[in-house]
Amino acid sequence: MDNTQKTLANKCQHCALHSKMAQANGEAASIQALHKKMMLGSNDYLFQQGQLAMGIFCIEAGSLVTMKESADTKQVINVIKPGQILGAEAINAPSYQHSAKGLTDAQVCFIPKQAVVQLMNRNIQFKLLLMKALCQEIGSAEQKSLSIIYKSGRQRVAALLLEVWRTSFETDIKKSKIRFSPESFAGVANVSLKNLLKILQEFDQKKWIRHDKNHLKVVEATSLENLL
Repeated sequence: MDNTQKTLANKCQHCALHSKMAQANGEAASIQALHKKMMLGSNDYLFQQGQLAMGIFCIEAGSLVTMKESADTKQVINVIKPGQILGAEAINAPSYQHSAKGLTDAQVCFIPKQAVVQLMNRNIQFKLLLMKALCQEIGSAEQKSLSIIYKSGRQRVAALLLEVWRTSFETDIKKSKIRFSPESFAGVANVSLKNLLKILQEFDQKKWIRHDKNHLKVVEATSLENLL
């Protein structure tokens, strides 16, 4: 195995789908060669609601947000972080049931739907593991919805800042500042864009963060934690 292959294998070992395939009688190697790495910018769509489902995605770095969209509204469902699987519900549906876009710059791995279906058909253990991952994704979304109810706007923004900042330093995307989407951030925190920018300005003036348009850096994590 050359250095490139070793690097790829090491990264794959941290992927949620890879670990599930490894549990399923060593199926990881059968799909590792089929995946495709993709870079996604903040506020860029990975896929949109109603789009033909071509496969599932494993998040390697950065954060994404899932949402239900209609002609005039966008309802945020959840924040997707490294190690999570995205699009699993599309295995049994012709199209994606929600949209997914970058909350920050992100790196994902795409696995074709046909390859996943073939694995599910020949390995019941893998199928059960993937269905369990889907149930966990739904449960996580419900938990996040409940947490929003009991927090103020400032608390929700502070919690999201900490979550995104910590996530960025658990992966290979380690920058002095994170590029993010203010619009998506506001949707996740369930505040208006105007209110989000006001809160970010307040935190910046207190020197808890550094915020400049669509870039941010957490400076005083403890101060943000004290709000929660």
